[in-house]
Amino acid sequence: MDFILAIAGLAFLALAVVWIKQLLGVRSSFPLPPQPKGLPVIGNLLDLAGDEVYVKCRDWSRQFGDDTISLDVLGSTMVVLNSAKAVSDIFDKRGSNYSDRPDMPMIVDLMGWDWTFALMRYGPRWKEHRRVFHSHFNHSVAEHQEIQLEISKQLLTLLLTSPKNYVEHMRQYAAHIIMKRVYGHTVVDNNDPYVRLVEEASKTTSEAAVPGAFLVDLFPSLKYVPEWMPGAGFKTKAKEWRKLSQAMINVPYDMVKGKFENGSAVPCFVSACLEQNAASAAAGKGEILTEELIKDSAAVAYAAGADTTMSTLTTFILAMTLHPEAQKRAQAELDAVLGDRLPTFADKDDLPYVTAVMKEVLRWIPVLPLAVPHRAINSDQYKGYSIPAGASVLGNTWAILHDEAVFVEPEKFKPERFINNNLPDPADSGVFGFGRRACAGKSMALDTIWMAIASVLSVYNITKAVGDNGDVITPQVKLKPGTICHPAPFECVIEPRSATALALIQHARLEAQ
Repeated sequence: MDFILAIAGLAFLALAVVWIKQLLGVRSSFPLPPQPKGLPVIGNLLDLAGDEVYVKCRDWSRQFGDDTISLDVLGSTMVVLNSAKAVSDIFDKRGSNYSDRPDMPMIVDLMGWDWTFALMRYGPRWKEHRRVFHSHFNHSVAEHQEIQLEISKQLLTLLLTSPKNYVEHMRQYAAHIIMKRVYGHTVVDNNDPYVRLVEEASKTTSEAAVPGAFLVDLFPSLKYVPEWMPGAGFKTKAKEWRKLSQAMINVPYDMVKGKFENGSAVPCFVSACLEQNAASAAAGKGEILTEELIKDSAAVAYAAGADTTMSTLTTFILAMTLHPEAQKRAQAELDAVLGDRLPTFADKDDLPYVTAVMKEVLRWIPVLPLAVPHRAINSDQYKGYSIPAGASVLGNTWAILHDEAVFVEPEKFKPERFINNNLPDPADSGVFGFGRRACAGKSMALDTIWMAIASVLSVYNITKAVGDNGDVITPQVKLKPGTICHPAPFECVIEPRSATALALIQHARLEAQ
């Protein structure tokens, strides 16, 4: 009974806060962007439940005949931009007002993910973290390409050994590149303790990021409720999850720091930062990075990159399974350029169709279809509409990359659309975010994806599986629920293209040992 009364009390308090917010909210002489009809008090909260919210937003945009729509979520305003023009107008041309992030009480305040600058509020701390990340990851392309080339050979070996486990192999490929570049750590398999730690921590954010999953995200004041209070189980869960987020930034960093102090650290981001600090201290001049900056920048590289890269490469396997004509055209191009060798980054300019395959994979199923929400710092007007201060503003990446006016037959997988057609590059159209908050690791991520696609297609055929009854199994294009678009499990066959291809794979295995 006490539990029920406590829940009822929390619910009443929450509804009272919504009512007061709606009653006392600042009124603008401009209307909000068009909005689907909601329910009393909760507004459009239920409209955000379920999968493919990005499709719903595109459909509302069509219904209203406007690329800018709004939603009422328990008295708070959410604005969704459904066109490239609207996104450019807001996030690029007015970036100073739209580069903040909304409050995320569960993930940031309670679970302790305040160290990832992707979620930080806009300001000096965010700028400093992003500067350090940029200085090490966007000005050392040769360093990460050398690692990507090396680990791509291990990927080919893994696919030969157990092709049915292609998802896990793509995960290991992405994780290994990042762990080696950031921490100098060699990942032997998917049971690697550091990789498992990060995966467990990342799973908690996926659960917490589901809209409406935790009441505290709708009513931030609930984060002050005592943990012992009935109905405050979310605080107990957050406390346990916080241990993972803190271990994620501390455990691998401490490993590298220990090696650096005994002289056994290998070149990587963390060791480079520690070496820079030591040199600056010895010289009595130069920048000395705080331990917080180094830890945070290192951890965010994995947190932001591994899962999204794995998802993109799984989408690539799905696309090749369903579209053998695109696969054959890419392989013909590879054969003409490479002969009897594996690709390198020096071949990229000579492989435009392979690059087009990558672009179409990014466009066809964008990994973050609604990207990460921005926040309006000050109230604003756009196209005669009001955008209130504090409103969450999202770019609908999926709608932009499925705009029939730009991409003909957007539901179809057609890499040739990017050959000599001057179409927008998906990598610059929301796949990596928008404006000043775009992903700082875009260059490294694109190279990781391109090398996997080129290497796999050069030596493997990807075809539909055949069932026990002899029927060909055609995978369905289905996605797992969640904020990141992961293709649902599907069967396929991955096998060497020829005896020559097999010899290349076996040689790559020897080089990788």
